[in-house]
Amino acid sequence: MSQGTVSHITSPAERERRYNALREEMSANGIEALVICSRGDEFVRGRVQYVSDIFQWAGRGFVVLPLKGEAVFIVDPLWGLGYAMMGGWLDDYRMPPNAGAEIGNILGDLGLSNSSVGVVGLADITAVADFEDMKAAQPGVDWQDATDLFDDVRAIKSAEEIEATRETGRIMRRVFSALEAEIRPGVQEIDVLAEAHRLARQLGCMEGIALMGRAPFRSFTPGTRGVIEEDDVMVVDLEWGGPSGYWVEVRRVYSFRPPNDAQRRFWETRVESFAACVDAMKAGESSETILAARDRVYAAHGQNADGVISYTAHGIGVDSLEPPWVPGKERIMQEGMMINLHPAIAFADPEVGAALGGISIADNVLVTASGGERITDQVDEWIVLDA
Repeated sequence: MSQGTVSHITSPAERERRYNALREEMSANGIEALVICSRGDEFVRGRVQYVSDIFQWAGRGFVVLPLKGEAVFIVDPLWGLGYAMMGGWLDDYRMPPNAGAEIGNILGDLGLSNSSVGVVGLADITAVADFEDMKAAQPGVDWQDATDLFDDVRAIKSAEEIEATRETGRIMRRVFSALEAEIRPGVQEIDVLAEAHRLARQLGCMEGIALMGRAPFRSFTPGTRGVIEEDDVMVVDLEWGGPSGYWVEVRRVYSFRPPNDAQRRFWETRVESFAACVDAMKAGESSETILAARDRVYAAHGQNADGVISYTAHGIGVDSLEPPWVPGKERIMQEGMMINLHPAIAFADPEVGAALGGISIADNVLVTASGGERITDQVDEWIVLDA
């Protein structure tokens, strides 16, 4: 019988680099072990994947990474061990009836019953029950929140991680090119987006979403039974983790007729503001400078994003949302950070918002010393299709 391997396998050198970087921070902060918590969704499963090559679709998972010694994977019975073991990074995989108690046992076996232990995810997703079980199993442990410590390490992408992201971007370009033959009058939104899912998976993507918005823009959806019409403006958003699990989000605008004057002026503002934000992504600058660059362009065109708290930009990697969050979780940008950019905007007039609001751009941007470097699309184009 033919056998295959999973695609999300990091090199031995990259595995060593990640463990060394984490252990340096652990040592600097007096932490003897990390309990890295994950959950089977696109926002937090990447923490465990980062240290194990385990891509978890469901349930709760944990990796115990000691300062010295081998890491251990623990999972709840919802998901199991078979697929997890195909990654081949770790040697110890466990599925106990009580994950928190088992983590306590592991720490005890490592001689860490009276040590400082960091919990990655304690600030956001660690289940209360699991944490209570950990504490009950090891009451002498000094439990620390290590969420930021961990996330700040993985925010700086290696050359291998950057190339994995570029690979996902190349796949998204192929998917978009193929979709142009599917977007035509008389076709349902859901059929176009179903083809996006088929192509992305066929080209090796592990998981993702395909969304569409059409004027009047109320929201982006995973596809309604609504039929595309000849006078529509359509915006397609593809957000996918590629064969190595590294995410990109890319957005493109389509119509069957050239944009009218109002649409063209708004699109040009979008292109200008996006470029200004990319230029602002310089190492050593605050992530909040992205907002300042956006707002300078908006002000010049009589626009603003006043009161908008949705993200204009956010980190991205093996999770589709990583620090920094812009606005919300400020960081000093460093070379190697990967940030997804989709500048937010406000509309004083709801009718104008409905007519134009979905017309937008999204792409991954790599932080460099001189400014951002786009990963997927180098030029933004309003694409006019044949009807």
